[in-house]
Amino acid sequence: MRPGEEYPAALDRSIAALLGLAIGDALGAPVEGRERDDYPRMRDFAAGGTHGLAAGEWTDDTAMAICLAESLVVQGGIDERDLLARFLRWHRLGENSCGGKAVGISSTTRRVLEAFESTGRLDAAREIGNAGNGCIMRLAPVAIFHREAPMMAREAAVRQARVTHGSEEAVVAAALLAEMLVAALDGGGLDAVLAVGTGSARPDLADIAAGAYRSKARAAISSAPRARDTLEAALWCLHQAGDFEAAVIEAVNLGGDTDTIGAVTGQLAGALFGTAAIPRRWLAGLHSAERLTGLARQLHAGEPGAAVSNL
Repeated sequence: MRPGEEYPAALDRSIAALLGLAIGDALGAPVEGRERDDYPRMRDFAAGGTHGLAAGEWTDDTAMAICLAESLVVQGGIDERDLLARFLRWHRLGENSCGGKAVGISSTTRRVLEAFESTGRLDAAREIGNAGNGCIMRLAPVAIFHREAPMMAREAAVRQARVTHGSEEAVVAAALLAEMLVAALDGGGLDAVLAVGTGSARPDLADIAAGAYRSKARAAISSAPRARDTLEAALWCLHQAGDFEAAVIEAVNLGGDTDTIGAVTGQLAGALFGTAAIPRRWLAGLHSAERLTGLARQLHAGEPGAAVSNL
């Protein structure tokens, strides 16, 4: 997306959700794995750091989101075999990465992909206890594609989660985030989005669905790479900040899994506040912003077709 470019409101929120995911990822990438408050407060893209990336480049969060987006566009919905094949090409060949090499893949995700590679099984994740946040960091494409059908968005979120995550807790986190993203894309305000799931029966994430994070101090918010922790951290950042820039900055300064907390916060904040709320300097400096915008437009159209070309 070019700074200053305008789109109809609904499309704008879809574009902002995917760009927000990548922006949060890129902002948090240089300090991923660092202890909270042991690095200068991050406010802009930076080069080097944990993965040695250039400023504005992103990690596995965005790369896997692109794989998911392209699979949805080409297949017209979730196709587990196609999705796993795309994830595997990213892992082995660097497809859809910034610099031709997969960056940031977790050991558990690697095991799932290599099990799929050797056996062709679509359910390899069942045998690998993965409660990590990989299934929520990449989720925005599902919500954009199914934004007019909340139950389909929830089902698709669950299906894409289960290709890499065997933990029911992680799967439930993906379903809850999908509902929140759809509510945001539909024009719901911050309070309405944060209220999604309140009072419903979600034994794995009942406290988060009920908004328990609202009363927590920063020190009580975990930045571990677990789906429930990352979802709670993102919601806490949104509740504390109330706008795109402040929320994402808060997210990437929590330490720990900064790129993924940033990516989850960014996709929600983008869906809520739209592209006008995203600082122009971030739009201008983000790697492949125009390609991500094109993918968001295809997802928003909700029709099968040829995905945009690889990086």
